[in-house]
Amino acid sequence: MKTNELKNWIVELKEKVPKFLAKMEGNNVKGYYRYAYSGDIYNENEGWGLGNTVFATKIYSSLNLLENLPENKKESLAQFILSFEKKDGSIYDPLIKRKARLNNIKEALKTRDFNNLFSKQTITAETRQAISVLKLLGKKKTIEYSIIPKNKNEIERYLKKLDWTKPWGAGSHFSHLIFFLKNSNIKDKENLIDYAIKWVNHLQKPSDGAWYLKNPSSQQKINGAMKVITAMKVANKMKFKYAKKLIDLSLNNINNEHACNNFNIIYVLKYANEMTRGNYRSNEIKEFALNRLDLYRKFYYPKIGGFSFLPNKTNQRYYGAKITRGLDEPDIHGTVMFIWGISIITQILKIDKKLKLEEVIP
Repeated sequence: MKTNELKNWIVELKEKVPKFLAKMEGNNVKGYYRYAYSGDIYNENEGWGLGNTVFATKIYSSLNLLENLPENKKESLAQFILSFEKKDGSIYDPLIKRKARLNNIKEALKTRDFNNLFSKQTITAETRQAISVLKLLGKKKTIEYSIIPKNKNEIERYLKKLDWTKPWGAGSHFSHLIFFLKNSNIKDKENLIDYAIKWVNHLQKPSDGAWYLKNPSSQQKINGAMKVITAMKVANKMKFKYAKKLIDLSLNNINNEHACNNFNIIYVLKYANEMTRGNYRSNEIKEFALNRLDLYRKFYYPKIGGFSFLPNKTNQRYYGAKITRGLDEPDIHGTVMFIWGISIITQILKIDKKLKLEEVIP
């Protein structure tokens, strides 16, 4: 794709994606959005849909449309999200927790990793996403989420328990830790954040710039690197070495199986490129980013205005819970990831200010 084609496509997306979101809204429950265009297994009256509304809000923000939404609509989004808040300050979808139970048990027995056996990690992840979106909407939680490590010993135990042979998952929960610390009222939180980042940076490998143990796949390395970098972004402490090696790792891989993979590799390239001040393989990075858009288009449904999470197929599982029939149609998860990715690509190409897309802080 050429730069002019990208500009025209973004103009189209800014017109069609909001129409797609309008079609995804519920009929009875204010603030509710469907996950898939037509193939959801559960309906709006079954007390679920937290993640769907979180994604919808992020899409509005990425398209730079959130501020222009009517106040009553923003209030509906916020109140729907807050309706999932629990007494301990967590925010999670009870239907997702119930429907993922058997899958979590099977996964724990298969991997011998019991960290998410009772959906603890899923609850943490959903809470983090919900809080980040409430901040976009200018809303505060009514109860502080305080179930996080609060000193160096607790942080070390937390990080050691993560399975760094699978860096995508481990990096994700490191990112959640940094997010909650950053948004906490802990007095020495900046020192704790520095300690956690220093601990994780000891895992970074000079051979390829990724953070892991043993020998995970290149896909796991790239996806895990994305999660570690999001943690640094949240903390406003972008401190890591071997950025050139991380660029090499990314440019030598495709990582295009689904929406998250497609996004992660672009995110890693953007921040690794910034660490080198654009002085390493910058033209190749720009070419890679432009070529990526041709892949993105394969997931796009121009008549509807949304993206599917998988090629020609909506995602079926969300945090291990089966929620759709996997039809050939767009879903809200694929749409948020691809729009977010396009916003990053416009930054790499230095055309983001003209096109007015926003990078959502994770």
